Amino acid sequence: MKKKQTLLLAALCLLLTAPLHGFAETSRLPEHMVERSLRPAEAEPEAEESPAPAPSPTPRPTPIPRLPEPESGHALLGHYTAPRRVDMAAYYLTEMVEAAVAGDVRAGREAERARGAALAAGNMGEAIAFDDLLLLSRVIDAMAGSDWLSDDFRMCVGEVVLNRVASPEFPNTLYDVVYQRGQYTVVNSARFASLQPRRECVEDALRLLQGERHMAAAVVYQADYLQGELFTMFADRRLGNTYFCLSDRLELYG
Repeated sequence: MKKKQTLLLAALCLLLTAPLHGFAETSRLPEHMVERSLRPAEAEPEAEESPAPAPSPTPRPTPIPRLPEPESGHALLGHYTAPRRVDMAAYYLTEMVEAAVAGDVRAGREAERARGAALAAGNMGEAIAFDDLLLLSRVIDAMAGSDWLSDDFRMCVGEVVLNRVASPEFPNTLYDVVYQRGQYTVVNSARFASLQPRRECVEDALRLLQGERHMAAAVVYQADYLQGELFTMFADRRLGNTYFCLSDRLELYG
């Protein structure tokens, strides 16, 4: 009897411990359970990094030669700008031209005075009287101002006037040549005294006063008929023929 009880007790113990032994011995776990290890996972060996390429040496900048600093000028970003000298004589000459086109005697004379001061200060150029510029422009406009006539023709008209000023045969000022009795009849009209010359006539007059010439110095006659030895002529269907002739005293002109 005692042996039977012992066997029953052993069987009971076996039944109670069977689940623990079963899970301990099997290598498979239920799907809802996660296997966790008590040992920390070994760190994976880090991938060996290849050494970064050595940076290429930065090229040294090409040295820029330093220009000597001018006596006067301005420094801008390490560079020196040469001083720029404004040509005030040319500026005031432009003002004289604009005044002549407008017929503004007062403004023209003021520009002439300012230009004279600029010339005295060292600006380049020749002195030009505004009254001469305006008078010569008016003569050219009155005699050759029609828009179909060429610059060459206008220049020749004005050149005869200045050739007379330089000639020993005629008065030695522009005013006296233009207003010499019996010579330039266009000046006798009331319109001439207030004439506002066209810009092209003023520009041609300025070119002549600055020394430009197209003919010989002895060409002192202009008429619609021959008045001496012919130098050149212009034929125009409206104006007719205009002859530019030489003086009959060529020995006076060297």
